[in-house]
Amino acid sequence: MSLSGKDAARLVRFCSFKMQDDKGKAPIANGKVYRCNEMYPEMPNAISALDTPKSNRSRPKYVALATMAIHRHSTSSVVIGMRQVYDDVDRSCVLESSSSGFYSAYEAKEVLGRGLASTVRKCVEKGTGLMFAVKIVDISTERQSEHEAARLLNETISEVNLLRQLAGHPSIINIHDFYETPTFLFAVFEMAPSGELFEMLNKSVTVSEKKARRLMRQLFDGVAFMHERNIVHRDLKLENILCIDDERVVISDFGFATQLQPGQKLKELLGTPGYLAPETLRCQMYEDAEGYGVEVDNWALGVILYTLLAGYAPFYHRRQLIMLRMIQEAKYEFRAEQWAQITFEAKDLIRNILVVDVHERYTAAMCLRHPWMLATAATKIVPRGRGPALSNRDYRHLWKHSIILVRFFIRLTNIKYLKLLVDRSELRQRPFRDRDIRHESEATVFAVYGHWVNRGFFYSRDMLFANKPRPKFRRVEVEACA
Repeated sequence: MSLSGKDAARLVRFCSFKMQDDKGKAPIANGKVYRCNEMYPEMPNAISALDTPKSNRSRPKYVALATMAIHRHSTSSVVIGMRQVYDDVDRSCVLESSSSGFYSAYEAKEVLGRGLASTVRKCVEKGTGLMFAVKIVDISTERQSEHEAARLLNETISEVNLLRQLAGHPSIINIHDFYETPTFLFAVFEMAPSGELFEMLNKSVTVSEKKARRLMRQLFDGVAFMHERNIVHRDLKLENILCIDDERVVISDFGFATQLQPGQKLKELLGTPGYLAPETLRCQMYEDAEGYGVEVDNWALGVILYTLLAGYAPFYHRRQLIMLRMIQEAKYEFRAEQWAQITFEAKDLIRNILVVDVHERYTAAMCLRHPWMLATAATKIVPRGRGPALSNRDYRHLWKHSIILVRFFIRLTNIKYLKLLVDRSELRQRPFRDRDIRHESEATVFAVYGHWVNRGFFYSRDMLFANKPRPKFRRVEVEACA
């Protein structure tokens, strides 16, 4: 069965439809159009679909992939392929099913970044001259398996559908256009000229409480908006937060995001290790684990807030097993050096977010009502004696550094009474008189220039330092020369 070229030219969306035969009877059940090439309406067989028997509706359906063998002077050949398409993905978000649609509306510019199967480029909308970023996802089977290509296709379209639901919020990346072809997907997003929040933090190491409050207010507001619609991000981190300018940040990369049904719990291990919530790790350790929900995003926001104020992550260890144990126990600390000037309210907010029990953990909406978030003045200096008590570890740390400082000043004061070990002029004339100095000098010089010495039969350290060789070495040299 096939549609006429006129109908094919009009059908530019990837959608489900019921296709009739030439007499207008016997509609094909569950037919799906994968691609329509509106550039060649004169080809009546540009679009074809396979009928799936009603008894096999529960299985994934295979639809015909009508791919044009486009030639500069000929469009007569049609290649039919097979691709697995899953019915649980809504493809109503696709604007057009041809790459010509994207390139006719946008002009691609330089590459901004690359992934395993995607490339992000800067692009300019031809009609308005506005700058955007396009994410080009490769779904061809040349460099990946058919299953991997289908997975990328469904994940990308699911991400676009979620962003359509969240469209309009100032703290969530805005998707402008989306195009689909048999080999590539084009997702056009708003441009983030200032890059990732991670890059910004690398330059400044830490941010002030005032700026951290301004950034976190946007993130809490965006996450609360997502959670109201039962959408969980599952990969909130500094790298997935983009800076539109110095004042505005947006949440991006919804590749792991999903929309939960009422009462639904997730058990997949997705995310970045340093930002994983304890309940996510428990799902991989215990088969009877309850699962996790939107609370994992709140935990990740607590990690982000801690990192912004301190300049380092709350849960980090060179051995990943120990780091995961720290996450499960919510074992972190406020070290005196980095946290001495941080207000009690900021620490209190972090303590209420990084809680193992999900029922006691603050939600994004609760964080917006916290006293630290409601403050509008600059960072307050906590009066002495009114701040939170230091832990025993902090007191030991301060005592240790105080002792080191006192010992340094004592030695600096008594340095004039120390006995002179060797005179400088004598050391210049006879540098090898003192055995300790000689050994240190030889070891250093040999480590630097030792590769110049012949390590064969005549190997000798004296040859390196130009000292008078011993008699036995001289005899060996004479005998060898003879």
